Amino acid sequence: MSIKQKSIAFLCNTNVLLALLLLLTIIITIQNLLLGVNDFWGGNHTHYNNYVIFKYSFFHLLDNRNMYDYYSAEYADLYKYSPTFAMAMGVLSWTPDPIGLFLWNAINVLVLFYGLKGMKFMNTPKQLPLMLLFLVFELILTIQNSQSNELLAGLTIMAYNQFEKNNTIWASLLIVVGVYIKIYSVLGALLLFLYPKKVRSILYMVAWGLLLFVLPLAVVSPGELFAQYQNWLVMLKADQSASIGMSAYIFTQHLLPEGSFKIVTLILGVILLLLPLAFYHKASSMRFRTEYLALILLWMVIFNYKAESPTFIITMCGVAIWYFVTDKNMLKKALFFLSLAFTSLWFTDLVPRDLKNSIIDVNYIKPFFPMLVLLFISYELIVKKYATENTLEQ
Repeated sequence: MSIKQKSIAFLCNTNVLLALLLLLTIIITIQNLLLGVNDFWGGNHTHYNNYVIFKYSFFHLLDNRNMYDYYSAEYADLYKYSPTFAMAMGVLSWTPDPIGLFLWNAINVLVLFYGLKGMKFMNTPKQLPLMLLFLVFELILTIQNSQSNELLAGLTIMAYNQFEKNNTIWASLLIVVGVYIKIYSVLGALLLFLYPKKVRSILYMVAWGLLLFVLPLAVVSPGELFAQYQNWLVMLKADQSASIGMSAYIFTQHLLPEGSFKIVTLILGVILLLLPLAFYHKASSMRFRTEYLALILLWMVIFNYKAESPTFIITMCGVAIWYFVTDKNMLKKALFFLSLAFTSLWFTDLVPRDLKNSIIDVNYIKPFFPMLVLLFISYELIVKKYATENTLEQ
């Protein structure tokens, strides 16, 4: 075996890939800790501000304080997750920040890694490292922001993997866990329509949902928990009404009437998402099911009012899954590499800042090519003929 072949084999080794990802996580965690504090949102806050938000949410839950209020002395911005997620963060909240921050970042990375590794079409050693290489710039960005986006993508992909194995109880749990982190993860529930035992999956989701809903009762009273859920809904309503994010809405606001562009865009997006399900007979194809997963991951961000740059790890997972499972042609290759260039590389220091600022608003560049990929996937799911490539596990 030549040196080149040995090098490729080494880099394709699962343990090596995992070690490299954890090393990257350690480096970024240390970087964030060493950067100290910065003046933004009216106060001095850490560069891992999102983790601080998650950490303090648990203590606010314990103290029966409105978790969704501003606490500028502790962190910038608002807590926007469920009381259940705050309860779960209690495990890390008691640890010193260097340990808690690393563990939080590592959990996110590991869930995504094992989600991708467990996909059926990952049947050659080179596919996983190539996919991770495609995702690495978005992965770095979201780790730097100590966000939960890798976790959400990983949970949805893992749910798909469990559906493929006919493990509906665990698939349902993974989807519900995602919902209690960010509500738009409920889109993962659409996967159940591609598999048998639909009613059972729905019942499992309801059961898991009720269990996680009342989980915080371990530390608060029923009245206190109900008040927190009310506060959460109030915050979400106010948060959505004032946002369009790096999403499809940033384009449609120029094309549709000002007072209705959001609802019209959302309706069009829902049609693109749901229409492929009308062709249920194609679900006997593993490729159809996998490409529909990719569509869901893309939709979560492209039609999300709050889409921001670090959330695009979810979108790019969708692009990568679609590209690696689909038959290749020049158009698909162009969409794949243009997404890499202008959604990921364009936002790194590899592109001079003056160049980025002189051409077009970066808010329009980030979602553009993934949005084209979403449209293309939806179109293919509807018109393309799929052969049965794989049977579900019994």
